[in-house]
Amino acid sequence: MDRFLNVLICPHQRRKHVQAELERLTPGVMYMGRLDMSELPLYRMEWAERREGVFVRWRRAILDTSVPRILSGRLNCPILLAYICDEAIWGYALFYKGSPVDQFRTVPGYLGDGFADDTTPERRAARLTRHFPVEREDILEYLTPWSREEPEGGGPQGDCWQLEDFLSRLVPWAGGLLTSDQLTPTETAPAADPSSPQENAPDRVAGQLPPESEPGPEACLPFLTGVRAQRRGWSFPLSLLYRLFPKKRPVPETVPHQGWTVRELGETLERFYSGELDRLELDFAVHGEGTYIRRLKKTMYQTFRLTLELIREEGRCMCLLLDDQESGIYRLIADREVYMTVDTKELERTVFHGQRVEGYVVFQEPAPETVRRELPLLLARLDRRDDVLSPTRRMGVWSGEVPMTNTEAAKRQHQENRKIWCLE
Repeated sequence: MDRFLNVLICPHQRRKHVQAELERLTPGVMYMGRLDMSELPLYRMEWAERREGVFVRWRRAILDTSVPRILSGRLNCPILLAYICDEAIWGYALFYKGSPVDQFRTVPGYLGDGFADDTTPERRAARLTRHFPVEREDILEYLTPWSREEPEGGGPQGDCWQLEDFLSRLVPWAGGLLTSDQLTPTETAPAADPSSPQENAPDRVAGQLPPESEPGPEACLPFLTGVRAQRRGWSFPLSLLYRLFPKKRPVPETVPHQGWTVRELGETLERFYSGELDRLELDFAVHGEGTYIRRLKKTMYQTFRLTLELIREEGRCMCLLLDDQESGIYRLIADREVYMTVDTKELERTVFHGQRVEGYVVFQEPAPETVRRELPLLLARLDRRDDVLSPTRRMGVWSGEVPMTNTEAAKRQHQENRKIWCLE
């Protein structure tokens, strides 16, 4: 047997949806606490789909918990990761809608990663029964950590294959799948051979539509309502100008955007990347949740404004998004190590365009690769931007300041943020 065995259990889901979301995890998924830009090896995954849900088996190393956490957020459902390590211990991690619910390991200190938890078996069982149709008494005996002096041995305690019995009780439809040889591998498209285009043409199955391609940055163009730019040319720092003359601001250039294609959008972004522009502002109008009007027999949508800001100063830059729907402001993270590890009270602050901001949101270079990578992802998904901006799904790629409730006070503060950061 392989050293590691992992399974993902996705109740009430279909394989096509689970596989599609796993394929979308890169670039930018956290792996073992760090940003991993490599692809998740889907070809190593084995699948079983039942009426009650999807079962995925994977061998390599213990699957990083960010994978089921992000997956549960995107699918809006519970996801259970269960694993066996070294044929010595087993454990699980449960997530719901992007949030951790429970974790358990039969030998807490076995992996040397600092995992420790004094939760009682009764409380663990209660957490599990909220998401799986099982009685607490049926799983209670499995939820007590083993003795550190005897991590291996016979009987229910010390046997890593106890996991199979545990899953059979917790998820009866997945019983036997842990070691089954009936799981199917991930289907992958054959590599294209340019010398034989006819042989590589997709099969046309009657009534079957070709798979939809991932949207590109051109998906934002129907929402685009305005483009403003500020050319490079100030001979001294703008932050000094703003401190000495708060009301003295450069007049922005309005850029015509009617009839834009992805080519014009890319060329305009490249003007900022190349240093021709010190600022670039893109305005969008997106729909919020609709309200059905019975008298009109139609759904009416309220339109909200989004503003994407790219700002450069003294060889540094910032990227931020202002969202009027939430009265929130999101900043792209420049230093993820600081963002993830340093206590809020100890964060270093810096001055950028006359404003004091956390240092981890300021890139120490004019056009970093992170901005080039993240902007196409955001522009392609403006109508479902939480996939990109969410801290639980992207693990801290963007830092958001979003009020708990969108009160009048929050809206006023948001307008103040607009006056500070936008070319208005």
